[in-house]
Amino acid sequence: MKIIKNAKTTRKSRGNTLVEVVISLFVLAIIMPASLGALGSVLMVGLKTHENAYMISSAEWWFTRLTFPVCVTDVNASPRVDRHGKVRFDWNTEALVNGAVRVTLRVYGNLAERPLTVVRIF
Repeated sequence: MKIIKNAKTTRKSRGNTLVEVVISLFVLAIIMPASLGALGSVLMVGLKTHENAYMISSAEWWFTRLTFPVCVTDVNASPRVDRHGKVRFDWNTEALVNGAVRVTLRVYGNLAERPLTVVRIF
């Protein structure tokens, strides 16, 4: 049998001290907002990337609705919003030599900071 010489050294800790609890709460208070902010940034970049891809496909959809040969009156009769109502279109037309028409299309989305601009000459 082993003889215990000092009873204080064998006693187990029953709980955390107040200082340990305060330090752990302080660490959580620093780490949690930074973690949630990083997660929010990642999610927002994903949403903006998805919307940019949608704006590009909507611009292609808008241009495929034009009939050839393209004239300014046909372009002005084009839709102002996409088929789902998520983006809106604005355009300028310019008549060029030999009957060509330059169309500058601007596509506006909800999250986009600036419009997507696509230029085509028909």
